[in-house]
Amino acid sequence: AGLLEGVRYIERSGGVEKIHQHEMELARPLWECLRETKGITLYCANSLENRTPVFSFNIAGYKDPAEIGMRLDVDYDVACRTGLQCAPLVHETIGTSPEGTVRLSLGPMSTEADVLAAIPAVRELAAEKQ
Repeated sequence: AGLLEGVRYIERSGGVEKIHQHEMELARPLWECLRETKGITLYCANSLENRTPVFSFNIAGYKDPAEIGMRLDVDYDVACRTGLQCAPLVHETIGTSPEGTVRLSLGPMSTEADVLAAIPAVRELAAEKQ
């Protein structure tokens, strides 16, 4: 039943390509914020081409990404995932083990308001440690 409703949702939404287009339109301002904000290390490609809207990052001055995640949640009502995100070998490879990173992910239900909440929140947290 869940799989059937998922397929119906994709069909109602105009298909996978339309959903991906929506996600990537929202992703651009968030990606630019993460790339341009002083103190943020972004662990992803230098382009939005051929990718999903998932961004892993750390903020200089914070020892544990969980602190950033807690602040985003409690102080700014921004949902994120922190830590090794079920990918410890990736974090060993990119040098973020054992603490990991903060991950912001956009999906089909994400809105412009979500992005507009995350951008100033991340900038403010980074500015606190500068």
